[in-house]
Amino acid sequence: MVKVLVIGAGGVGGYFGGRLIQAGADVTFLVREKRARQLAESGLVIKSPLGDAAIPARTLTATDPGRAFDLVIITCKSYDLGSAIDAAAPHMQAGAGLALPLLNGMAHVDVLRERFGKDRVLGGLCGIFAMLSSAGEVVQMEGVAPRLSFGRFQDQIRRNVLEEPARAIEAMMSAANFVSKRVEPIEQGLWEKWVMLAVMAGGTCLMRGSVGSIVATDDGKAIMEELLAETASIARAASYPPAEQYLSTVRGILTAAGSGATASMLRDIRKGGATEGEHVIGDLLRRARGFGLSTPLLRIANAHVQTYEAERAKAG
Repeated sequence: MVKVLVIGAGGVGGYFGGRLIQAGADVTFLVREKRARQLAESGLVIKSPLGDAAIPARTLTATDPGRAFDLVIITCKSYDLGSAIDAAAPHMQAGAGLALPLLNGMAHVDVLRERFGKDRVLGGLCGIFAMLSSAGEVVQMEGVAPRLSFGRFQDQIRRNVLEEPARAIEAMMSAANFVSKRVEPIEQGLWEKWVMLAVMAGGTCLMRGSVGSIVATDDGKAIMEELLAETASIARAASYPPAEQYLSTVRGILTAAGSGATASMLRDIRKGGATEGEHVIGDLLRRARGFGLSTPLLRIANAHVQTYEAERAKAG
């Protein structure tokens, strides 16, 4: 049995970790002291259209010594990557397990492979609308079926490494109450999600509104389509072109009339919090410039989020 450590028990970690426990997996959560007390008292509570649950959950905190795990799932926001790495490090050092980050973009991949070793990190991505309520409940909302994809990187496939642990993880994931898929090379999946996310984040943050509100304007639909064309061109230049069928599906989501969809980055801005702008939009823009591509809408979206971050910093 794959022994799993999930870093964090919020919307992402709590949901996927909880569903793995329900499927019989051996899962422990690494959380802060307050969250550990909450989980000890009430269990891991999931509220979901796919079924509510109250699940007994094992926890560790930063004061506990490192323990060996086969898989360490990292579920933080990109701006918390440094602290998540520090939290995972004792447990990675205690054994020979693999790290599986569920972060957006690509910048974290090199950081993790440099820290833990290029063959101790798999790639992963997830899709879920979930949040942690004030009562500590993981609330999964309708709109998209929770899904998790993972796989080996291109160089790992070429060198024929990590096939056995990847197969064991695939079997574990397939038994859980979420859509799971092994995607190899995982770079393709990461790039495809990035293409969509950068448009959703860039567009909804720039316009400060939902997809439906944007496309109801005179030029909103065209702007979203042009932004998608820009992000797709960057993926093509990186040798991971999105499939036409995928782009058609994404285009429908990003231009759906009446849609209330927004990026989590916009929700972060609305509550005055930190954003993943540098990781999702800024890094993509740097890669576009490296390829010699002109991406004027992405440039404007990046300046918008950077301006917000600058004003937030001034306000303390």
